[in-house]
Amino acid sequence: MIRLVENSLIPIHRHYGICYMRFEEVVFHEFAVFIGFFLLLFRIWLDEVKLPEELQFRRRYFSRFFAYYACLALAFGLSLYPLNIMVMVAFPILVVTSVWDINFYRRFSSQTYWTKNRRWMLIERLTLHPPVVLLALFMILNGARNYIEPPNLVLLVVPVILLFTPFFLFDVRWTKRYKWPEALIVIGLMFASGISLLLAEAFLWGVPIC
Repeated sequence: MIRLVENSLIPIHRHYGICYMRFEEVVFHEFAVFIGFFLLLFRIWLDEVKLPEELQFRRRYFSRFFAYYACLALAFGLSLYPLNIMVMVAFPILVVTSVWDINFYRRFSSQTYWTKNRRWMLIERLTLHPPVVLLALFMILNGARNYIEPPNLVLLVVPVILLFTPFFLFDVRWTKRYKWPEALIVIGLMFASGISLLLAEAFLWGVPIC
């Protein structure tokens, strides 16, 4: 039987091999995994079970997929760089589009189609963008390179493509030109964020192409 002792070092498997974590870090890691799975299941329940009538087609907005990816990244203890990259690419997009959040809160009381579940709608919004932003900030403050540096740039492009695919498949702002040209703003932000991270990893960290 292995006994965990405070300040002891414990081997943990990462994508680059085995690293060692202190007991406190292991506790934090396990707590993060629990929170990640809980938030993922909670958000799926909110969007698909509790609030489908209130959210309507907005359930397939790209930011809700961002939230799912962030929950998965946390559920895996930030040990999978593809998921971490998705969170980091989504981060500046959500910061720039925070004005849409401000408009939501300003108009919250005047909306009539969610009067039945007003409190749940507020909870849904509070657990939508903030977890993604906070998770990205955590990685930045704790050394982003430890979380989002892939072996090569090809393996960076793949998660970025996966991140944005739901937007082109399901988001009505693109598929049906809803609130046009809002989709073009989103696409521009996607491109800028993805390219910025690609250039940063290539020129600042020296990540090879393949």
